[in-house]
Amino acid sequence: MNRSSHTILLLSACILTLFSCQQEKESTNENSTTQALTISDGGIKTLALEDGVNFEGLTALKLSTIDNKAYITFYDRITHSIYLYDYETNNLFKKVSMEKDGPNAVKNASKFFIHTIDSIFVDGSMGIHLINSKGEVLTKKSKGAKLHNGMPLITSDSKFYRFHPDSRLKNGQIEMVISQMRRDSKNHEYAIFNFEKDSIIEEFVQTEEIINNFREIQKVQEEANERRESAYAINRFFASNKNYLYSNNSISDSLFLFKEGKLSKAIYAGVPTIEIANYSDYSTLQIIERYDNGARAFENPKQPPHYKSMLLSPDGRFIYRVLHHGTKPEFIQGEERPIPKPLGATLIVMDTETETLSYYDLPAGEIDLPLYFENSLFVSNEGIFFRVKDQQNEDQVQFRFFKVTQ
Repeated sequence: MNRSSHTILLLSACILTLFSCQQEKESTNENSTTQALTISDGGIKTLALEDGVNFEGLTALKLSTIDNKAYITFYDRITHSIYLYDYETNNLFKKVSMEKDGPNAVKNASKFFIHTIDSIFVDGSMGIHLINSKGEVLTKKSKGAKLHNGMPLITSDSKFYRFHPDSRLKNGQIEMVISQMRRDSKNHEYAIFNFEKDSIIEEFVQTEEIINNFREIQKVQEEANERRESAYAINRFFASNKNYLYSNNSISDSLFLFKEGKLSKAIYAGVPTIEIANYSDYSTLQIIERYDNGARAFENPKQPPHYKSMLLSPDGRFIYRVLHHGTKPEFIQGEERPIPKPLGATLIVMDTETETLSYYDLPAGEIDLPLYFENSLFVSNEGIFFRVKDQQNEDQVQFRFFKVTQ
């Protein structure tokens, strides 16, 4: 064989190898994003509100199951009450009013879950209160905090344990997330709280397991502090079913699966055509204006692509992620500064049994995509519900429903 023939064969082999590798990559991407579900617009769901309820500020919005029946639940700060609406009929089923002073005082109920109708766990600033359907306090817990004259002792190294959307009581224990004023890559993000003993019995999920290059993130935050500017914190999301604890964050395409406290695997759960923001860009989501006597925060009108939320259907079958495509400034007559105008949004639904992904282009201009997203949407076993944007009727709250079928 002469040299030219040998060269031709070698080039052919290289081309075949590259073609084979490219086919394998395309096959892998195709398998990981197989459209296995049908997602469709299911119309509007409306809940009638009583007088005094702030229709713009529903907190801890979620679907709660009591005695195998589903209820839409939320907390209203103005009336200091928890509301339960029948999911099927949209009628008000129960209002749990709480006191702000005295032996039955519950200062805040912005995070709660319902174990039974007479066992409602409220995660407030002063610890966890167990109340009944009359709003009476049955018992109080400090979440394991050290107290001084009844007040938690807080230092720069203090850990704050709080409920997340899937927190629940199981075998006397509650799964909670951890916040810290100062955090290192080795710190933990998740905790198991023993309610009766009022103590944290386990911590796991290190920050570096769900957020890459955390030291670089700390550097951006330190530089912002030196400039007396804010650096918006990366939102962490958690959900759990009988198989895994799922986690991700607002600037990661990956979904992290934990089993028995250990990272089991990471899988892709993003949109291939959209590049997620780096932390330097994401950290500017919120702008702080400082004055001699204080400061004011508002949304940056120019935002990069990032994830707004992660929710798990009550049956544990589907994970919902919302990818915000970013915003551009929009100038409105009469406004002193531009507002963020959404460039688009994608709903990502993952089947937890097959790990396949399905996508739906959301009407970003018609549904709420605010900076604080947890009060604007909830999921059922049927699909996902978003607050209708710019709703004017204060006597009701409207949700846009997107139905998911197999």
